[in-house]
Amino acid sequence: MISAPRLLEKLAGLTAIRDLELLEFSLLKTLNGILMPRSISLMRLNSLGRPCMEIVYGEDHCSVRYEDLHLSREVELADQHLSSSEAQQYSVRVEQGVVNVFVLTATRTGRSYLQITTSTDLSKLDNYLMAGVLQIYRNFFGLMQHAQTDQLTGLANRKTFEDCVAKVHELMPQDEVPVENERRSARAHNYWLVMVDIDHFKDVNDRFGHLFGDEVLVMLAQQMKSSFREDDMIFRFGGEEFVMILRCSDQEACHTMLSRFREQIEQMHIPQVGVVTVSLGATRMVRETFTGTLVDYADQAMYHSKRNGRNRVTFFEDLVATGLASVEEIKSQDISFF
Repeated sequence: MISAPRLLEKLAGLTAIRDLELLEFSLLKTLNGILMPRSISLMRLNSLGRPCMEIVYGEDHCSVRYEDLHLSREVELADQHLSSSEAQQYSVRVEQGVVNVFVLTATRTGRSYLQITTSTDLSKLDNYLMAGVLQIYRNFFGLMQHAQTDQLTGLANRKTFEDCVAKVHELMPQDEVPVENERRSARAHNYWLVMVDIDHFKDVNDRFGHLFGDEVLVMLAQQMKSSFREDDMIFRFGGEEFVMILRCSDQEACHTMLSRFREQIEQMHIPQVGVVTVSLGATRMVRETFTGTLVDYADQAMYHSKRNGRNRVTFFEDLVATGLASVEEIKSQDISFF
């Protein structure tokens, strides 16, 4: 059994984290050191109860998956039981030992579970330690989420944008040339930065008041959440401006996704206000381009959409191809924002 000083050291390390994803990694590593289980993982479900992310801890590191996920029978039963009761833990015996499923978080947008497989039932002391560690995690997770969330829309705020861009930077391959028979990998590593701006939003505030303007922002944010994947990143950048980081195979696929979203917004009817539209600008993210430059590229594309009738999607790459914009030269003395 882990000693009290060692446990306190692990908990101190856990609460020193300032990144939600790293916090999940740290939790798995901490609990693995306390319990020494056969296996330990974290599964996140969306509001429909479908798996959208899995983190598995093994060999002293975490691996994350977003695709080809499925719930084990044990987690499926645990979800049915835990989501309809006040219980925080579900255990079932299997051939490999005992599967213990714990509630981590539960909100309107989804829930997450910790799955730990042990050789035998957890002892009374182990269960006591687990309850304490998980409550500390939930409290700290809530504080961090509050600090990184725009309070009106529930989206990530601008403060977290740079950190998320840095994560995407790490996911991009250094070699841009796709490897034969690795189309799946190549598809997973194309990212697009998108600026979204509500057309004539000042008129909405002037005509109907800021309360109705806020309602437009909230409804747009809800539509964005439902229109894109769980692992796509959406931020409220300020005022009526939003930023998205989307994962798509190529520009055509990204254009299709954004056009579908634009049409969905146009078809919405907002009480009192009526119909609103959005203008979008996008650019492909590459390792060699600074964060500030990428934002500028997407911003240029978005303003081109506005100047040419609004309610449309423009890609910076198309502006460059037609001579309407130019790529900023990178000087050797420049310092990357990444």
